[in-house]
Amino acid sequence: MMERENALRKKLLSGGQTLGVWLQSGEPAFAEIAALAGLDFFIVDLEHGPGDVRTVTEMMRGALGSSTTGIVRVPSSEPIFIRRVLDAGAGGVLVPMVESGAEAQRVADACRYPPRGRRGMATDVVRGACYGMDADYLRHAHEQVLVAVQVETRDGAANAAEIARVDGVDMIFLGPNDLSGSLGEVGNTGHPDVEAAIRRACDAARAAGKLLGTVPFGGRTWAETFAEGFSLVATGSDIFWFREAVEKLARAWRERT
Repeated sequence: MMERENALRKKLLSGGQTLGVWLQSGEPAFAEIAALAGLDFFIVDLEHGPGDVRTVTEMMRGALGSSTTGIVRVPSSEPIFIRRVLDAGAGGVLVPMVESGAEAQRVADACRYPPRGRRGMATDVVRGACYGMDADYLRHAHEQVLVAVQVETRDGAANAAEIARVDGVDMIFLGPNDLSGSLGEVGNTGHPDVEAAIRRACDAARAAGKLLGTVPFGGRTWAETFAEGFSLVATGSDIFWFREAVEKLARAWRERT
């Protein structure tokens, strides 16, 4: 019994563009809907969402039988939690607010087994290894996990080159909203200082041969974001879209009554 191939990582490394959505409710049905719709990926947001490792497990199951890959944004770069979501079968991790090469190295180490890293050995029982039924898991595990770190602070942007040089980090994911706040321009992702910091970080990532991901920013659409050289774009969210729809319905009801 073999682990499913990470279609997202394969597509990205072959030069493809990938589109996905944020899932912040912790509701597995939305993961299943994203997979049935044919998106390349969904991101289970555990930095701002209410979920836990059990939530991750259920949401990864929502993508079974599809080519959609489930990524988990972990709350921080703390290695133990990163290891746990990978054991649960996440196809990738997105780590917020990484600010140095040393921190990026800790992330990479948490995602890889010895001797290349420091991920804990439990391949005879964890879901990521098909509960021990994937006899080849150790051989191919490193090639089936997408490791992305977010550059979204002043320090992170300044240290983007050293972050991007870390072996084991596949993607630099720009976080324009937090970056705008860190640069004193809260919410103004199109400000020249924010745009300049993003360009510098992107240049550093490209120089190191790393993939680039982000969300639409500065008034761009997701299509325009791809046109600027990003290969992964995450847009919208389950909670955001539901809130918009409910507000629209409530306004129409109030106007009627």
